[in-house]
Amino acid sequence: MSSISDNLSHVHSKIAEAVAESYAVEASEKIEHLKEKGYNDIIWHFIGPIQKNKTRLIAEHFDVVESVDREIIANRLSEQRPSDKKPLEVMIEVNISGEDQKSGCSPDQVEELASLIESKSNLKFTGLMGVAKDTADHDEIDRSFKLLRSIFDKLKATHSNLRMLSIGMTHDMDIAIENGSTEVRIGTAIFGPREYAVKRLDDSHKVAFIGGGNMASCIFESVKKSVSPRNITVSGPHIEKLEHFKAEGASITSDNAIAAKSAGIIFLGVKPQILTSVLEDLVKNGVDFKDRLVISMAAGFCLSSLQRLTGSDRIVRIMPNTPAKIGQGVTALCCGRGVNASDVQLVKGLLNGMGKTFEGSEKQLDVIGAVAGCGPAFVFRFMEALISESVKNGMDEKTSRAMVEQLLSGSAQLVIQNQNQTLAQLREAVTSKGGTTYAGLCKMTEGHFEDMMHSVIDASLARTLEFEKMY
Repeated sequence: MSSISDNLSHVHSKIAEAVAESYAVEASEKIEHLKEKGYNDIIWHFIGPIQKNKTRLIAEHFDVVESVDREIIANRLSEQRPSDKKPLEVMIEVNISGEDQKSGCSPDQVEELASLIESKSNLKFTGLMGVAKDTADHDEIDRSFKLLRSIFDKLKATHSNLRMLSIGMTHDMDIAIENGSTEVRIGTAIFGPREYAVKRLDDSHKVAFIGGGNMASCIFESVKKSVSPRNITVSGPHIEKLEHFKAEGASITSDNAIAAKSAGIIFLGVKPQILTSVLEDLVKNGVDFKDRLVISMAAGFCLSSLQRLTGSDRIVRIMPNTPAKIGQGVTALCCGRGVNASDVQLVKGLLNGMGKTFEGSEKQLDVIGAVAGCGPAFVFRFMEALISESVKNGMDEKTSRAMVEQLLSGSAQLVIQNQNQTLAQLREAVTSKGGTTYAGLCKMTEGHFEDMMHSVIDASLARTLEFEKMY
């Protein structure tokens, strides 16, 4: 058996220029971006499961593909490899764990698939790849790696270009190296676990924003984390105000119908007072909303009104608040009858970059809007009052603001990190009978603080109901 240093010599020589990716769309964008920046010497490996509709992207952008596991994928890669590029290096992925959910061909199919690959002039069969079961049983992992090593040794006798044995990841790399691995995939050890909260959507998901104002811009920033900007169209009456979307890679237009017809997901970001005319105009221009998921951010515009105007009940209403601009927001969400569980998950994923989303009934959406939507303004006014009192008592305004900012931030974190305690318990922990905090709280009681807050929220809810009656 070769030594560890011998096994890793190839990896060591390439470590500065070889990069592996497992998401074709996301990776293709990275590759193009880096090439534009002058990074043309990187060797790009594709290591993820391959969907048939992604083979063109892989064939056009990658140098090495490690996860070919069936004939149709090999054929498509060969057909779609550009003629001006050198042959695509191909490694066969073998299912060595025996798990049905794992990709990879069976061990007895490897020879036939290898011969097919070698028959293609623009493909080059160079290796085998396998993924062991994610288990603490090292003996089971070792058996899987030994199986692939034995197939590798057998094929070397008849396939002269075979040189790569790609087994081992962060948690089992030592066992892989002992079994002769020439390449280990240790991205987790280098970069940490990948964040999967936002799933990258494929090119079949096209998104349109009708209206490109401040909140649409905020939602766009979240959406582009899971949808390529090239699959997003933004419309608005003043095309010059949409240039920042174009700079991000989105398409822009002043024609709402063009935007809507291009997409399966439509965000309505126009003011409530003009939404009726906008929707009527879209329907008149041939937009069929029944085939689309519609997400409205118009305050006071009920589901029933949206359903009446669009002729569809596949409608979602959302109410984000302003901290969503920095990814710390609260977004209320309620759904029409035609929205299924997959639609809800899709919307939540698109909004994930804005903070936390709370799903409920339309009545609950109104409550969340009054508390969380209006709430930042109430909090800011409370902060203004504290800063003003600090200044009145001899502190400068800059220091007062910094102090109050930290006060709110620290208090919020104390609440978040002590879920086993009620707010009343946390308040009591600050309050000594007859002390300074107690004296201040007594004044809040005398001023009927809770009654005032009831009136504040009640007024916001009442105004919401007024808007709903208008539309």
